[in-house]
Amino acid sequence: MIHDTLLNRFPNVKIVGLTGGYTNTTLLLEGTDMKRVAKIYHVNNSDAKTEISALTLLTHSGVTPRVYDYFEQDERLFVMMDYVTGVNAQKILDQDRLDQGRRMYEQLGKYLAKEVHSVKRDDQETELPVIMKSAVAVDGLKFMPTGIKSMAKEVLSIPDHGEQTLIHGDYGPHNVMLCNDSMFILDWEWAGWGNPLFDVAWVVWFVHLHYPNMAKELSGAFLSTYTEHTNVQITHDLIRAYATSKVIQIMNRIKNAHPDVQKEWLRRLEWTLQTNFCVNE
Repeated sequence: MIHDTLLNRFPNVKIVGLTGGYTNTTLLLEGTDMKRVAKIYHVNNSDAKTEISALTLLTHSGVTPRVYDYFEQDERLFVMMDYVTGVNAQKILDQDRLDQGRRMYEQLGKYLAKEVHSVKRDDQETELPVIMKSAVAVDGLKFMPTGIKSMAKEVLSIPDHGEQTLIHGDYGPHNVMLCNDSMFILDWEWAGWGNPLFDVAWVVWFVHLHYPNMAKELSGAFLSTYTEHTNVQITHDLIRAYATSKVIQIMNRIKNAHPDVQKEWLRRLEWTLQTNFCVNE
């Protein structure tokens, strides 16, 4: 059905499934003047509409795919955008290439500060979700033990400060494609207006969780470059608070998931609350 819809609209193309830096059903259309990607969602998927808004906002940035068109058919939303070639940045970490990883994390810091967090909410009319750090989000998680809820609420009680900017919501090497000296940021479904520390904390959290042997050096490279281009205050307590908030946001998305999935994210929350993130204050 999906292939038929695309072939009716784009005759004589070859359709290929994609992975690596893309989420949802993502198909490559070969045979158009320029290669295009079709991302397919349910028509009522609010994350899809968020991604369209975010990418439209960043059309001229040069660091994201451009959206060319989107249309609805058969209860599906089709979003047509640039095909970004290159290597998923996480592969560098999987291959233990520390020197290249350090350069990549410096790039992550520079792009985040200059191209994403430079977009201030007060300057824009784009409608995006407003993402807040809130202890209230803990209350509805029935699969979370009371003791962990109390710990999370205490961590989240640190005061908010700073202006709201565009945030990616799942920023890191897993959502970045590298092509020569360029970097393209993919998968904006969790974007919104919020404190830039959400993205900063998530980069630090991700590398500490998945690549602990490289975490100190890579997060240091990222934070050093990021702070060269912003005035955002960064401390260990703030990193832990915003990483905790992000984990809880994900846990609210998986309330109806398999118990094994909930158990894994509960483990990650406990780990987040107990981890000493490498931040030079």
